[in-house]
Amino acid sequence: MSCRCAIETDEYHGWECTISGGACMYLTPNEKQCAIDYGEGPCADDREEDVDD
Repeated sequence: MSCRCAIETDEYHGWECTISGGACMYLTPNEKQCAIDYGEGPCADDREEDVDD
């Protein structure tokens, strides 16, 4: 899995999150896990819909 909101900065700084503006919290960006752990990213909207049902 990857993340549509993570952009690679360089070999020293890893991945940047375009949602938070900070560093990605994962060694390999994972948008589903980010939604579960932090409630952010493209899958966070899907997660909220699942909870409402």
